[in-house]
Amino acid sequence: MITGVDHVVLAQGPAAAVVDRFLTSWLSRWPELRCASGEDGSDGAFSPWVPGGTGTSDGRGALLIARDEEMEASWDTTGYTLDEHGDGPLALFHEAAGWRSLSMTPQRDPYDRAGFPYEPYDITVAGAGLHLFTLVTPDDSTFIRAALDTLLLAAGTSVPGR
Repeated sequence: MITGVDHVVLAQGPAAAVVDRFLTSWLSRWPELRCASGEDGSDGAFSPWVPGGTGTSDGRGALLIARDEEMEASWDTTGYTLDEHGDGPLALFHEAAGWRSLSMTPQRDPYDRAGFPYEPYDITVAGAGLHLFTLVTPDDSTFIRAALDTLLLAAGTSVPGR
């Protein structure tokens, strides 16, 4: 699969701090973690990542993330697929939300009540400092869950079901 699966997270707070916390946490899984700017006009060169080294702004950003030089080298030919270690490349995009409120229909009860049947209804999400994060992963539930849980924790949210 050359293209990956997109997972969009809406979170509040400085985007650069969320990205830094995500990569710092992921570094424990991938000690040779490498990143490249995925933004238009960048040279796209990968380099080892060190905590605090994203150079990411709170505006708009794009990072390509590979476990090591081997994953980096094979990305163009294998795309977003898992390797023999069960890992795959990631991309993380972020930008400030261009609105102050958003209407949406949650698929589960936002009040998290037990014992009552839930009929989806529209709600409005409002707030300042909201950012959209898009995490692109290979299509694998175990790997996706680990990457998405790490992003949710980095954004200061709780992990669903825990």
